[in-house]
Amino acid sequence: MANLSLYAAISRFGALNYRAKIMVVAFLGTHLPLLAIIGFYLFRTTADMGIIWSTLAVALIATLVGTGITLFVLNQLLQPVLLTSQALRRYAEDRQIEALPTQFTDEAGTLMADASRTLTTLEASLKALENTDLVTGLPNRRQFLEILQAGLENHEPLAVTVIHVPNLPRLAATYDQAAADDFARVLAGRLGQQMGRASALARVDNAMFAALVPVTGTSDATELADTIQSALAIVGGDVIVDSVAVKPELGVGIALAGSDGETAAALLANAVAASSACSLASPVNFHSPVARDAARKNFELEQELRHAIKEQQFTLAFQPVVDTALGRTVGAEALVRWQHPERGTIAPGLFIPTAERTGLIDQIGEYVLREACHQVGRWNDEGIDDLKVAINVSARQFLDPRLIGLLSEAITDARIDPRRLEVELTESAAMVDYDHTRRAFDQLGNMGVSVAIDDFGTGYASMSYLRKLPFDKLKIDREFISHIETLPQSQAIVDALLALSKGLGLRVLSEGVERPEEVAYLQAAGCELFQGYYFSRPVAPTAMSETLADIALMIAARETDLLLPNRPARSA
Repeated sequence: MANLSLYAAISRFGALNYRAKIMVVAFLGTHLPLLAIIGFYLFRTTADMGIIWSTLAVALIATLVGTGITLFVLNQLLQPVLLTSQALRRYAEDRQIEALPTQFTDEAGTLMADASRTLTTLEASLKALENTDLVTGLPNRRQFLEILQAGLENHEPLAVTVIHVPNLPRLAATYDQAAADDFARVLAGRLGQQMGRASALARVDNAMFAALVPVTGTSDATELADTIQSALAIVGGDVIVDSVAVKPELGVGIALAGSDGETAAALLANAVAASSACSLASPVNFHSPVARDAARKNFELEQELRHAIKEQQFTLAFQPVVDTALGRTVGAEALVRWQHPERGTIAPGLFIPTAERTGLIDQIGEYVLREACHQVGRWNDEGIDDLKVAINVSARQFLDPRLIGLLSEAITDARIDPRRLEVELTESAAMVDYDHTRRAFDQLGNMGVSVAIDDFGTGYASMSYLRKLPFDKLKIDREFISHIETLPQSQAIVDALLALSKGLGLRVLSEGVERPEEVAYLQAAGCELFQGYYFSRPVAPTAMSETLADIALMIAARETDLLLPNRPARSA
């Protein structure tokens, strides 16, 4: 780099701008030497002061004229530098590009041309960064809103469709960001092929794509919903991520220009709200005030859940499992409860769906796992050392490669026998990734932890798949238990499950029993394990000793044909 010390010294004279400084230096540099030479010569050759002063005057005038011409030309030669400086300053301050000539080829000309090309390239790059999703190459939220606003100003009949992919962010946490980006690119390509009518397809959020689709009326909007429903079957096909087939979770919200919003921001927000209210049964939703209100409530619940995790507002309740063949309680299922400081105890059915949708189930599930292990240790100290505690594991938690390590760590920290634990998993969760399920079940079995398939009969797994998995117990869902003594279809299903389970060496637990008639029928059919309100509601861990005593008395009464009626029970 050139030495800038002289430039730095001259630049301290702030009263003069750059051009003025050059002019002063040029003027002094031209006049002082010339006048000094003329004066020296005259004083040496003549004593006539008239001649001396007239000669000096002529020399000074001639010098001034020559200097003026020189400064004028020099000023013109400085114009490329000054114009380039102004253009750079204007762009830095106002983001505006001033036209600079590009036809000159000397150093100053190439400076202008290079600056012009650089600013043009920089502006294009900035616009791409501001308006494009760098992962998929699609327009981003900002660009989509500009396109949508232009369409609204032209009074075009449009529908805004938002495609929500809730499980996309979870891939980054489960695998890495590169896997999530690959997943997003595949979905973007499929959406581009399927949204043929769309005038714009964009990625408006990490887990959301949006499209503008022209519509002409209600019938056209309904047709659009049907078309999207068909397209989801293709877009929602499995995507291979790290050798695992991952099925995209898709929900589409639709908002119509005019009826659902007058501005671009309002339309997009309403379509997002409609997409958040989608479910497996209803994957395509039109916007409605009800959907908007539900989305707002879900958002507020999510924020409260985050605070609850931070403030440790969760506790565990335990519902006993009774073995009527042994005549005693043999286990308990750990059930999470949210102790809200204002609303009191909140049942899991009210917050678990939101926790699963937002990924907060990971932290809640880890709490349940660790606390259940520690409670087993506390019961050991109290002399309750023969209960097996069942821990529910969500599909997301089960697919997390850290699960086995976390469970092993919790068992070690609590200093308990792993045979005192049982992991419960729904049949649909077990079938998400069969190979992973097989490996995880083998690892759990090697640790000494037993495995139960929960809610059996309500999912899509078949016994031909399940029989190949190393698990220990089936739990028959309440759906097949309720009033079984009067329902031949339920009887046929349960009888078949009991027979198949016996042939496979599996134990069967009937959950949700509430009436003595249900227990009597199931006992006669060969079921020995029961869980439900008939024996006990979920109770606080401190109430377990008393609850065990109550159940023992109840079983004794039943064995002497004194079936006790349903009675109020301690609960948590």
